[in-house]
Parts: sequence; structure tokens; C-alpha cells
Amino acid sequence: MEEQILQIIKDEDSKNPLTDEEIASRLQVFREDVTTVRRKHHIPDSRKRRKPVIFEDMKRILTENPDLSDRGLTRMLEDAGYRIGKYAAGKLREELLELWTPSVACREKENASPAPVYAKHAEYAEHTESGAEDDRANVFSAFVGFDGSMKTQITRAQAAVLYPPRGLHCLIYGPSGVGKSFLAELMHEYACGSENFGKDAPYFEFNCADYADNPQLLLAQLFGYSKGAFTGAADNKKGVVELCNGGILFLDEVHRLLPEGQEILFYLMDKGRFRRLGEVDTQRESHVMVIAATTENPQSSLLLTFRRRIPMVIEIPSLKDRPAGEKLQFILRFFQRESRRLGKQIKIRQQALWCLLGGDCPGNVGQLKSDIQVCCAKAFLEGRARKDGRITVSFPSLTENLRKGYVPDRITKEIKELCPDDCYVFPDDSGEDAGKSGAETFLEGFNIYESLEEKYDQLLRDGLRERDIEVQLTDEIESRFQRHIHEFQKSGIREDEIASIVGDDILSMTRDICDLARKRLPGLEEQVVFPLAIHLNMAMERMRSHGRMVYPGMENIRQQSYEDYEAACYAVDEIQKKYYLTLPEEEKAFLAMYFRKFRKKDMAQEGRIAVLVVSHGPVASAMAQVANAIMGTEHAVGVDMNLWDTPAQMAEKTVDMARRVNQGKGCIVLADMGSLLNVGQKIREETGMRVRVLSRTDTMMVVEAVRKTMWTDESLNEIADELDKIKLTGTREQAEARKKAILCLCITGQGAAVKLKEHLTERLKSNLSGTVIVTRGYIEDSSIERIIANTEKEYEILAIVGTINPESGTYPFISVSRIYSPEGIGELRGILKRSAMFEENQLSEVISPDHIYIRTEAEFKDQIIDEAVGHMEEEGLVRQEFLLSVYKREGMMTTRLSQGIAIPHGDPGLVTKPVISVTKLDKPVLWDGVNTVDVIFILGIQEDSRKYFEQLYQIISDESMVSAIRASRTREEIWNLLCKNTKSVN
Repeated sequence: MEEQILQIIKDEDSKNPLTDEEIASRLQVFREDVTTVRRKHHIPDSRKRRKPVIFEDMKRILTENPDLSDRGLTRMLEDAGYRIGKYAAGKLREELLELWTPSVACREKENASPAPVYAKHAEYAEHTESGAEDDRANVFSAFVGFDGSMKTQITRAQAAVLYPPRGLHCLIYGPSGVGKSFLAELMHEYACGSENFGKDAPYFEFNCADYADNPQLLLAQLFGYSKGAFTGAADNKKGVVELCNGGILFLDEVHRLLPEGQEILFYLMDKGRFRRLGEVDTQRESHVMVIAATTENPQSSLLLTFRRRIPMVIEIPSLKDRPAGEKLQFILRFFQRESRRLGKQIKIRQQALWCLLGGDCPGNVGQLKSDIQVCCAKAFLEGRARKDGRITVSFPSLTENLRKGYVPDRITKEIKELCPDDCYVFPDDSGEDAGKSGAETFLEGFNIYESLEEKYDQLLRDGLRERDIEVQLTDEIESRFQRHIHEFQKSGIREDEIASIVGDDILSMTRDICDLARKRLPGLEEQVVFPLAIHLNMAMERMRSHGRMVYPGMENIRQQSYEDYEAACYAVDEIQKKYYLTLPEEEKAFLAMYFRKFRKKDMAQEGRIAVLVVSHGPVASAMAQVANAIMGTEHAVGVDMNLWDTPAQMAEKTVDMARRVNQGKGCIVLADMGSLLNVGQKIREETGMRVRVLSRTDTMMVVEAVRKTMWTDESLNEIADELDKIKLTGTREQAEARKKAILCLCITGQGAAVKLKEHLTERLKSNLSGTVIVTRGYIEDSSIERIIANTEKEYEILAIVGTINPESGTYPFISVSRIYSPEGIGELRGILKRSAMFEENQLSEVISPDHIYIRTEAEFKDQIIDEAVGHMEEEGLVRQEFLLSVYKREGMMTTRLSQGIAIPHGDPGLVTKPVISVTKLDKPVLWDGVNTVDVIFILGIQEDSRKYFEQLYQIISDESMVSAIRASRTREEIWNLLCKNTKSVN
């Protein structure tokens, strides 16, 4: 088979090389077998094999025709024998023009691939040292983007290190998890052996957050102290600055230092001199290069006098702001590392790659690395369960957050171009084999991972099903855990013995974890440190030796010990940032078990229903404070929303706080009016908590909620129902199947209201389908708000018509005098039309954000049509002849409508899948020789797609909707306006 594969590649058409899939299809073998053979013989993939050939032809064509359009270039390449589309030709052209200089041509000969395309998967996976003369400069090539988007930052870093005599102080800033600490380490590696630094120049990392509020402790740690400087200072001690003389001092989270803490560093940075704490006459010297890092804006978080002393500033952007090609480098590098750990090839399905590339990573590179480790662990277990041993990362292998955030329509063309197929990564030959020291033999009995893996394999051999194995292993974890804890407590092992076994670093990290956990669990006992340190040491060993993490009982821990689990999550997240490492998700469950076993009994009391008060403006915290004072507790928690917060921001804050206050028995959310009433479903979806949301909150309602949740055993629903009965209106969420209604309000609910109902029924006969007219009178209740609220329980109110304006601010109001005029009826008819339009809108089936364009400059109509139709053609939505048919129809008659809108369209028979593109222009363009347009809808719809045009026409006939489209600044805003509340058609 190997000879056949090599022969096929040798005989292939160099202008159209065969993909691995095509070769596999010819030979009736697996695609991965072809990939393995190709990589074994160092043969590039089809795209890279074609590049030298097509680049030469493109150079010739563009030399003769420098002004040739992409479409013209595509035609000439097709005439030369290439199978290629306009979009791909345009991308290759951009790539070529970046390289087409003598200096870059040199690089091309040396095999430096110009741009991050899928053909470079193997190269992305792990950096290997080049044969450049300056080996020190190569250290930065480990930083993804060093020759791309990060080139300027790397140049600055090199300049800072090499600037005589001892380098320039430097500030690195950017969001958490982008690699600030890693860049600082590379700068130190680059510095070693340079003229400014010795070969063994020291490097110290100092986390300022640990000493943010204690300048004296900061002094002691940085500069050391003399004997007797303070109580407990029994000896002289060197500080970090003294130990770091001639090297680099990395100050992480420098923004956490108080102004006094920043000022402490001034004299050192200016003169290279300092005194130990407690010294008066003695001055010491230490010449260090300071690299500071912050996640905050330096302008607002650091003193001007501090910033002035740091001349070199380097910004590292978040992962979402890096090019997709660089994000792919990160992804494949992390997969390569997992492949090496496991000693196995890993196959990554295309959809999983798209999801990783297109997904949001709030934690940036650190979170991406963690997500990939988790999905590799899941894929490994799935392979064992299938008994084929293959590791395939598919969409279900990804974390829940990644899967939830995946929207197929939002995968860009660039991502599809980078990942046109599945991807494979392979373990290299370097392998890692860490042996055990003599002291580590103590840990054998404590290796909970190995025991679980052995048990898992044994149960599989016994023929048990996965579900039964999970039940047994959950019990096994609990019993083994209890036994190991008991054995450890009897052993009487000392701290120095623990340190000799696990190392000082692990022990220090364990103490940090426990300190962080105590912020959430004040009753966590000191005895947890030693057994937890041993456990973490085994976890690290397990990760290094690519052992699998078996713990099927994670969900049980989340449910039974949520408070411990939440504290574990918090501690792990903070530790990962501080130590720049990634712990598997399963470790959070193990940590939670340790926390649960080592909490003082009086602190681990039974959980209660949480009470969360949320409001617009500074009201909620005040009500919670009063209720807590009356009841003598701190149970109620208030969340004050800014008046300018968007509904999404409000929901995010509420969900986050609900997680924090949850004690495992659910949560009652007491909210004021407006969008805050709709967060219950979001809390349920994102946290799995039981929740009830109640509206029209006042202080006495909060007091009653605290009383019932603290001093009664009533259930969540019982308490919520009783609170609801106090004439304080319940949640809007309970009325899921409400009819739409127009509410007619008058003094009595009779007379004028009845006549008004008859008038509206007659005038709106064709628009009232599914909508009822409800009459109410002010005399029914002293509070108009309660009248509206009671109506909301049964109906979805679209508008209020009446004699007196209720000033609710929630619903549009039309007065009686206006409703009897054509303008008033027209306004109400528009409200009904928009409601019906959004209820039945199916435009999301044909409009995606990828086909929405916001152009700041466009001179000609042809540019707009060519770009939009070109993208449709590249995605296979229309045939190549469709563009010509659009221009033919434009020649027959104008496609401009009123309001500056155009709807160019082509032959429906040339459409393979219905699509509508949208272009919004900042400056109108001339469309038909007389009139201009600034909103263009290009219709690629088939003869049976009339419904899409009718729905689009309904929207663009509404002046307010067109105005909203023009005011939109992003494609997502336009998409939401056009496709809001969509329903797909089966």
C-alpha cells in the first residue's frame, strides 16, 4: 500500500494534486493511513504541493496583467489547467503579494510557508528549532504569532532585553491567559548569554496580588529584612531583589499594588539601590531589569510616576483578536502535546475544529489549553469503551460551554478555508518518561487514579455496561478516598517529609489553593494541606505520564456538595492563572471531596434556599441590607444594575451572583420591573438550579423571603407561592401560553371601553388574527400597575389604548382621541404587523451573518454585487452563471425600491440553496443612473421560496425597521433585526 500511495503522488497532476481523501478513495483505504505514509516520507499535503507551481504561473500572469481582477485571474488559471475558484485565487494572490519581494523570496526557498493555511497542520502542532545562526533569537519562535500578528511585540521584547547597559524596564499588559508570563520567561531565556546579562542570569517571578494591601510585607519579601526588624525576624534574610541581582524580576499583577507599593520600587528602578527592612545606614546594590505585567489599563491602574519609569510597553491582545490562523496554531500545538502524552495519533473532526476556532474563550490561551485537555481525555475514554484504541475528538467530546456557543451559520469563510477537512496530529519521538524517586514510593498507596483505572479495566473485562461501571466507580471513589484520608491522619507524617516527597513547589501551591478556598469556606481546616499536596503531586505525575483521569461521579459532587465544588472551581481557576498550568476538570471534584472532609462541622451546615434581590439602580442592596438587619443575618444578597446596562449584561451579572449564593436548594430572585423578570430561565439553563422569579419587590417582601428561607422548612415553590399571594405579582415566566392582546382602559371598563373595542374590531379585522381585545376599568383596583400586572398573567399585551395614560413605560400607549384618527389606527396596525412578522419570521434560514456586509466605502454598484455574489458562488449556494443573470436583470429594469433600498436578483434556476445577502453602506452609491441606495438585498432565491421574499418585504416596508438597519453598526445587529424570533420550517 505504501508504494502505491507514493506512486500515485508521484504521477499526479502537479497543478491539481490529490488530497489524502481522494488517494484513499482510489485505493479503498483509510484517509489516516494515507496521511501517515505522506508524513513518514515528509511529503506536504495537496495545497502545499501545488503552491510552488501555481505561484510561478500567478507571477507570470500578474507580471503581464498587473491590474487583473480576481475573476480574471481565476479564468486565466483555469485556462492554464488549474481547478480553482475565485475566492481561493484571491486568497493565494494576497499571499503571493505579501511574499513577492527579494528578501521574502529567499525565505520561500528556505521552506518558510507564507501564511497559516491548513497545509501547515504538522508545522503548527509543535515548534522545532530552525538552523538560524542566532540560537537565542529562536526562543521567541515558541510564541505563537512571533512572525505574524505578534511580530511588533516580539521586536519590542528583544529591544528591551538588548538595550544597554542592563535592558529597559518593560510593561506587558493584556487580558488574563494571553501569555504574559510566558513572554516574560522567553525574554529571560533570550537575555541569558547576551552582553547585558550573564549566562545564568537569575529570574524571579513575584505575584503582587499576594501583597496588594500590605506594603510592609511587600518590603520584607522584595528587599529582605534584618534580624530584629519585626517580631519573628530571628535572622537576616535576603529578599527577591537581592537574589535577582544581574537578572530579571517579573512583577505579575502589578496593578494590584497600592500606590505606596508602587512607590517602594522607584528608588530601586532609578538607582539600583535598596535597603533591607530594618536597616538604616546600610545601602545595598542590585541591578535588575523589571518586567511588570497587568490585566488592567495601565493609564488608569498605575501611577504616572510608575509608568514613566517603564519606557517599553508591550500589549498582548486577547485570543479572539488574534488571526484565526494563529488560533489554529495554539489548538494544534495543544493537541500535539496531548498526542505525545498519550503516545497515540489524535484525529480531530472538522466540526470540532470549527467549534474550537469559532468559539469564545474568555480565559484566552489558558482556557483553550484546558478545554483541549478535557476533550482529549473524553475522547481517550470513548476509544477505550469502543475497544479500538483510536482517539477521535468529535463535537460531543468538547466541553459543554463550547458546544453551547457553536453557531454553524457564524463559521467564517476563513475558518472553513483553514480547516476544509478532519485533522490528524501525531506523537513525536521525544516521549516523556519520568521515573520515581525513592521518596515517591510512599505515594503508591495513595494513587487514586491508578486504582480507578485498574478497577475500570477490570469491570470492562467482566462485561459490565458503562452505566453500571459508573455507579460502581462512584462508590469506589468514595470508599477509597475515606480510607486514604484515615490512613494519612494516622501516619503522623511531618511537613519536611511531605516536602521531600512532593517538593516545595507543590506544597506551596497546595497552601495557595487552601488559602483561596478559605475565602469561600471559612471552616476549612489546616490538616487538609498535607493529604491534598500528596494528591496534587499524583495528579501532576498522572498528567505527565499521560494517564487518564477516571472520575464518573463529578455530577454527584456538584449536586451534593455544591459549596465545596464552587470553592474548588474558584481555587483552581486562580491557581491556573498564577502558576500558568492547567488542571483537568475532574480535579475540581477531587478537591471538593477534600474540602468536604476537612471542614469544621459547624461550618458545613445544611444549605438553605438563597435569596437574591436585583434591581435597576442602587435599590436592591439597600433592601437586602435592611432585611438582613431586621432578621439578624446576612442571608439576602442585593445586586444593583447600572441603568445603562444592557439586558444581556444584567442577565450575566444575575446568573453569576446566583451561582455564588447557591447552597444547593435553589434560589428565589426578587426583581423589579423590566428585563430582570426574564432571567429565571437563563439561570436554570446555565447553572441547573431551581429558581423562582418574583416581581414588584419591596423591603417587606425581602424581609418575608429571608424569614421563610431561614426559619421554615418550606420548599422553594411553597415559599414563592406564598410570597406571590401577598398581592405582589408573580413572575411573567409562568405565563408561557398567553394570548396576545390589546388592552383597552377606561374609567369603568364599560361604556367607552366597549365602544372602543367595537371600533378596533371593525377597523383591524384583517390584522387581529390570534389577538384579542381586553377591556379593563380603573375602578377595578386602586393601582393601575396591578391592573396591568393581573392582565399580564393571562395575556401578552401588545399595546394599551385608553382615556388615561398609565405611564407604564413597558407598552406603547395610544390615546382615545388618536385611535379614532387614521394615524392612530395606522400606528396600532403597525404594532400588530410587527408582532405577526416576528412570530412567523423564517429569514434566518436564508440570511446568515457571513452574508451581511457593512461597507464604509464603495464607489460603484458593481463592486457590491461582485463581492456578495462571489461569496455565494464560493460557498456553492449559486452557480457561476448567476452573476451574469443578475446583471441581465439589472439591465432590463431598475431594482431600486423606495427609501433608498435595492433588491438585485438573478435567475432562480441558477440557485442551488436559497440565500439573501445584505449590504449596508455608510455613503449611498448611484444605482440606476439617477437614484442612490445605501441598503442592498441581493436575492438568491428559488421559485418555491416566495415566503422568504414576502417576509423580507414586510420588514423593509416598515420605515422604523429600515431606520434601525441603517443605524446598526455590526452585522449581528442587522441579523437580529431581520431574523428575530425565527422559526425553522420542516
